[in-house]
Amino acid sequence: MKKMRKFAWIFMAAMTVAGFSACSNTEDEPVLPGMGGGNGDGTGTGSSVVLTDTVYQFNDLKGKYPSISDYYPEWTTETVLPADQSNKWKGYVYNSTNDKYLRASAYFDNTENAGIQHELWLFSPALNVKDATNKNFSFYTEGSNWQETSTLEVYVLNEPKSNASSKEKLNVKIATSSDGNYVWVPSGDISLEGKGDIVYIGFCYKGIGESCTTYCLDDFAFGRVQVEHFIGEPEPTPEVDWTKAISVAEALTQADNSTFAVKGHIVGCIKNNPSKKSYASFAEAQADGDIEWVGATAFTGYTQVFIADDAAETDGSKCLLVKLNDTDAAKALKDLAKLEGNADRIGMTIYVQGLKKANYGLPGIREISAYKVGE
Repeated sequence: MKKMRKFAWIFMAAMTVAGFSACSNTEDEPVLPGMGGGNGDGTGTGSSVVLTDTVYQFNDLKGKYPSISDYYPEWTTETVLPADQSNKWKGYVYNSTNDKYLRASAYFDNTENAGIQHELWLFSPALNVKDATNKNFSFYTEGSNWQETSTLEVYVLNEPKSNASSKEKLNVKIATSSDGNYVWVPSGDISLEGKGDIVYIGFCYKGIGESCTTYCLDDFAFGRVQVEHFIGEPEPTPEVDWTKAISVAEALTQADNSTFAVKGHIVGCIKNNPSKKSYASFAEAQADGDIEWVGATAFTGYTQVFIADDAAETDGSKCLLVKLNDTDAAKALKDLAKLEGNADRIGMTIYVQGLKKANYGLPGIREISAYKVGE
């Protein structure tokens, strides 16, 4: 049985998961090969989106073996072997920990596949290397039931299919038998510099039915350093009397390094890849164009949110910046409160208990120990 495992904080980055689904910055482009999905085989029509900054942690998956195309149509699959096309990469939800990821295996709960060679491909969405500020990608893998006849290889391709006209096998870190069963292994940051303007990442699984390794994939990121990998459920936050939570206006008057609970509405965030890591004032951050406020059509910030007493506030001097990635509670709240890909969260009420301390040089709440979402 897969045992409960703790957090693995790898390559600390401005990011991720406790319960993440796909998050990305995108640019509209002409339809590219494989952008449709929907059929799970690289065919079909769909969104003409190209990614310059994204992370997929596949936490929208539901059911035991969900179809990837039902939840992430921009990811496509191809079955080269067996000839009857009976198997493919699928989603997986491990019930005891609610861990969600993608997996490939040649194993079935019968003997029909015994001795049959499998070659199963999984293709990422289109990655815009040319325009990406950070040209790295990364992921995590784990394996079980290790067999020498099974392999997982990673390729960079110019189109999402096994016989792409340009295909290069990459030398990357993948989980091996020496790592043990069910141990998530980070790939580290892998550069796509010089690999093409628009590329796809292909994961090629090979195994022999009924005697095969199961490989799993999670936390695929592009355009940022390797994200943290969350496993299991976050520890419950302590009981807090939220009726005693103070307003944002009152919180702004509290001394630095004091701890309290505060209530506010989410009104914005600092964009992804801001021009500075610290600001002298909100006015400076806004002048630099680094703040995404109420009214924006899309948001890219994912490690913090601004809260204010007024749900329509755009005056930064009346806001607190809540950090969402420095404690277990903060990471759990991030899944519920981050604005990246979730513009409908503007105006949402959150309560946080934490330490008043500057974030990006601005008045903020960090080291969150408890939270509540909603009135």
